[in-house]
Amino acid sequence: MNGDRDIAIVGVHATRQQRKSGRTLVSMWRESILGALDDAGIPIEEVDGYISYMFPAGNGMGWDDGAIAEQFGRPMAFTAQTSGAKAVLLAGSVIRAGLAKVVIIPAAGAQSLAGDMATYTRPTFEFTEWTGSMTPAQYGIMARRHMHDYGTTIEQMADIALNSHLNAAVNPQAVRYGQEPQTRETILNGRMIADPLTQPMCSIVNDGASCIVVTSAERAKDCRHDPVWVIGGACETHGNSYFEAPSLRMLGTRDLMIDGFRRAGVRHDDVDIVMCYDHFAHGPIVQFETLGFCEPGEGGDYVPQAIRPDGVHPSSMDGGNMAYSHNMIPYNFKQIEVVKQMRNVVEDLCPGWREGVHTYDRSICRKVRDPKLSVGCGPLTDARHAFTILAKD
Repeated sequence: MNGDRDIAIVGVHATRQQRKSGRTLVSMWRESILGALDDAGIPIEEVDGYISYMFPAGNGMGWDDGAIAEQFGRPMAFTAQTSGAKAVLLAGSVIRAGLAKVVIIPAAGAQSLAGDMATYTRPTFEFTEWTGSMTPAQYGIMARRHMHDYGTTIEQMADIALNSHLNAAVNPQAVRYGQEPQTRETILNGRMIADPLTQPMCSIVNDGASCIVVTSAERAKDCRHDPVWVIGGACETHGNSYFEAPSLRMLGTRDLMIDGFRRAGVRHDDVDIVMCYDHFAHGPIVQFETLGFCEPGEGGDYVPQAIRPDGVHPSSMDGGNMAYSHNMIPYNFKQIEVVKQMRNVVEDLCPGWREGVHTYDRSICRKVRDPKLSVGCGPLTDARHAFTILAKD
């Protein structure tokens, strides 16, 4: 993409995110689709493109492309399996090529819990199975490697987690809303999950669904909200997540990521929001470095200040994966939060938020001041990475 305003996000919806909801995946999936289409003002009969990524848990039967088309009762012009930033970029390419006109990107997770641990954190892959590893342990290795190579500190990572928790504390839709407030000290002294990651530095586990509607500039003219333009981005895959021992090899893709900004004609300094992927507290550091907002090794000093609500690149304004929601497939949430911020429809504790009036008092407000250009990131694993550049006008 080269900065053109020809592809737009016109509808978004997230269901209630909660632990042990008792709801089925299909019921939340359906609610999110209908909610996003209603938000866009587009009837379901116009949907001819479907992109969704189902996490590799369970046997997956019933969720192939053909089954999805059957649920809609008619053929789909285009189907694919991915989510979040990469799905938005793919939807734009499909629409631009004339393969589809209205593409929806739903994602849902209804998690089966084994005790206090989601079953998908112990996938039976080569690296994980024989070592007895789990997801937090794998990313603990990545965090320790960054600390070893660059001098990143546990305190810096705690401050990144604190930003997510403070934003969730003023977001009534966040899973952790109303829970005990976090401080740097409570985060550092939290229950150790996988050294150096304490529980507040890890993603939460909950149920929920989301959906994004993408269409052309022509169709966007008749939608209910002003479009949020998809003007650029980049994506890459360089390995298999969870199969092999994790590393910092995604830093080797910096040139590819930075080229996404160049193609869109966007400077890093022009970006108002960077909704990065805070699956664990070290994630935003590595993502900011990989995207080129700072050099490798500089993230520990740069990111904790930059991502605050009044920082140069606010992030995790909804509470992120650590405090808003990790519903097994949380990738859409980064795009959705950017859209809500740009529309000025941000639920917080400000008395006038429904009318779009915000106090910017950070004890009650999580709204970013007049964002016009934002980055919505996809998952940051040891194997893949993606981001979109979204513009308000």
